[in-house]
Amino acid sequence: MIKPLVFTFLIACLLPFNQLLMAQDNKPVRMEIPVKDDSDIYKVVPCGQNGLSIIYLSSDTDEQQNMLWVAALLDTDLKETWRKSFPLPKGFVLEEALYTNNRLICFLHSPRGVNEDNFRIIDIRLENGELTETTRTVPEKSGVAYFSAGEQFAVAGINIRNEESVILAYNFNNSQISVISPGVSENVVIESISIDKPTGVISAVIRTLGSARKRAYYLVKSHSNGQIISNLQLSKFDDNRMINTAFAYRVDGNTDLIIGSYGRSSRARTIEGIESVGVASTGFFSVVIRNNTEENANFYEFTDFGNFFRYLRRPSDLNIRRGNNRNERGRDYSMDHDILAHEVFRWKDQFVFIAEAYYPEYRSVTTMVYDYYGRPYPSTYSVFEGFRYLTTFIAGFDQTGNLLWNNDLELRNILSQKLKRRVLAWEDTEGLVLAYVNDGKITSKLIDQDKTIESPVSSDIESLSPRDRIFDDANSSIEQWYNNYFVVYGYQNIRNSYVSSRSNKNVFYINKMAYY
Repeated sequence: MIKPLVFTFLIACLLPFNQLLMAQDNKPVRMEIPVKDDSDIYKVVPCGQNGLSIIYLSSDTDEQQNMLWVAALLDTDLKETWRKSFPLPKGFVLEEALYTNNRLICFLHSPRGVNEDNFRIIDIRLENGELTETTRTVPEKSGVAYFSAGEQFAVAGINIRNEESVILAYNFNNSQISVISPGVSENVVIESISIDKPTGVISAVIRTLGSARKRAYYLVKSHSNGQIISNLQLSKFDDNRMINTAFAYRVDGNTDLIIGSYGRSSRARTIEGIESVGVASTGFFSVVIRNNTEENANFYEFTDFGNFFRYLRRPSDLNIRRGNNRNERGRDYSMDHDILAHEVFRWKDQFVFIAEAYYPEYRSVTTMVYDYYGRPYPSTYSVFEGFRYLTTFIAGFDQTGNLLWNNDLELRNILSQKLKRRVLAWEDTEGLVLAYVNDGKITSKLIDQDKTIESPVSSDIESLSPRDRIFDDANSSIEQWYNNYFVVYGYQNIRNSYVSSRSNKNVFYINKMAYY
């Protein structure tokens, strides 16, 4: 018998993060911090059974007028274990924070305002909050591209304008930073970085600058000390198959599998004048590299995926039909999508790739304006509303890069000003669970390869009082924590006419949940 998807809200007595928040029995394991709005202030990092870390920029300064950043550790009942502050000059931004090997690694960068030591790594030991700060100077206007953490080191990709981009490897043992130069003579940017934890081998996909038709892609493998193991240019692409995203996975000592998305259009996608994710994607591809030599490449169009046309909701999509034969399903019927791609992960003996499709949504605004003679006439212009999420493409590949199956998860009613990956996938005894959070609810689906074991079901995110009414829910996320526990967090507007302190309140919330 197939078990149903069930998310359970745990019940406990809560202790505060920075104040007492309705700490009484029979309440969900939840904490709330009052905020002014839904600005993304807090960074939440699940830290296994060590608990949960929260990092944020406070409004306080030290005697030198440095800004004070705060890192706190909550235990598995969301009770505060310790809190530490560290000063940084104004202008620093928390680019990423990763948990690994009982430590929290925070990457901070000052894109402007600080000329020296403008890249900082804060290394925090979770058992006692002991903190180590390591600094480095990166060229002005550098972009921090990608992050990954292994057992003994963590890496950050640094894209440097008009220079060769580099990877910085931070060693946990000596708190030193090594520089890894990809060894490509042209100017390059970093697409993705992965670390094979058993061996410590770093695999980076990099590309040259320029138009999509002229870009060259490389797989660069190295050690954390900067020693390059191999550097291979990918060759299995042409003007009709241009890489959009690419992720490398080390299958074994001799084999690497690169999986990503490709497109047919060379036009970069721009939103509000800023390039979003490069060219649009037409489908998924895979390339097998054995003994540093390409063996084969495979290309799979989205239009060949099952249920591809089910969730297309743009007006321009409604006139698209699927052809009756292979020729009709060719280029004239291909559908390009902007996507947010996830890193490849291993499930049993397969390699799973996930991408969330979205499009920019606009609305038309008409106002009356006046000409030189004072005569009124209507003027219409478009206003960017946000990014409308459509669906999720999920595909499984074997070790030779062949597509074994595909599935999907519809993303309902998500319109966001911020692009971020929203779908979480994890292994269950019955298959793979896919879940996302939106509008105060968790939607989850259970699949086994191309079969849907349990159709999407939704669960409410429980508040502290049954009389609370959630009027707005924004920037919410779900992440795996430990065992069968998950953490859900975001920003909500809560109204409760029975409690004066909660009559109209904006909060940052964290809920602990169990999945059965």
